[in-house]
Order: sequence, then structure tokens, then C-alpha cells
Amino acid sequence: MTDRSRLSDTDWSRIQSLLSATKGIRLTRTLGCLRFVEAVLWILRSGAQWRMLPRCLGSWNSVFKRFTRWCRLGVWDRLHSVLARDADLQHVCIDSSVVRAHACAAGAASSTAAQEALGRSRGGFSSKIHVLTDALGLPIRFILTEGQAADISQAIPLMAGIATSALLADTPTSFWPG
Repeated sequence: MTDRSRLSDTDWSRIQSLLSATKGIRLTRTLGCLRFVEAVLWILRSGAQWRMLPRCLGSWNSVFKRFTRWCRLGVWDRLHSVLARDADLQHVCIDSSVVRAHACAAGAASSTAAQEALGRSRGGFSSKIHVLTDALGLPIRFILTEGQAADISQAIPLMAGIATSALLADTPTSFWPG
């Protein structure tokens, strides 16, 4: 595992204090929890499938189940919102990217296309990730929409409550009246 996947002691102590205040999270085995968070960071940074998780970071299935449980509990959302408060807002950047989905991704039981953020176009099924980053390129907020959603439609929700001196955006978003 590379050093980029390891958390510094300072970062881990911040995350640990946030987790200890979160209902439903047990921190009895601190080292195990640290290894789990580093495993999730490895997956996110590498873009690999869960089954490709290096064994030294734990069982892929255990990490996946715990990750899913934390998603349902809203742990990742709370961690992100607290850590994003330290963002460098000298300038911010808005951009989006289309992610193509395989045809079998559509039609999950008891869900709608909006819940899945899955749109349909000539190219097939797709979703769009709209992201707001700080001056360092670190994500502050993101919104998932159907692939055909216009970039400008998400600029106002992304910028809500953000005080900055400069907004960097590409052409579709630069017509933003705010």
C-alpha cells in the first residue's frame, strides 16, 4: 500500500474524534477502524473493484459491508461536511463528468430513474457527477443527476452558502447569473 493511502496521525485523530461522536459507530478496535478507513480510501483513490482490495487492508467483503452500513447511517456525509468546513475558498471550481452505465444498471427493484441518477440518451444509460472543489481541488460538495441534466441547473445548489471571491467554471456553467 502506498503512502498516499495512509492517513497521517493528525488526520486520523480528527476523523476518530468525529466518529466517536457518531451514534452507531464502535471504536473499540481503533487500529481496525483506521485500517477500514484506509481501505475505503484505497478503493476511492484507485477506482478498483471491491474484490481487488489488497488483503493487507482486510477482507473485501467485510470492508464493503461496513462501508455500506456507514453509508446508510450517514457517517460519510457527516465526515465530509465537517472536514469540508476547512476548505480553501479563495476560489472554487465547478465541473461535471458523465459516467456511462451498462444497460443492466437500470431497473433496480422499487426505485425510480431519479433515485438511481440514471438518464437515457442516444449513447445509452448515463449519470452525471457535478462537483464543487476548493482552491486545492478538494471536493466540497457533489450532486448526482441523470446524464442529460444541464450543468447550469446544479450551479446554484452547489454554490449555496459558499462565500468566495472567484468561481471557475466551463462555458455551460459560466452563464450563471449569481
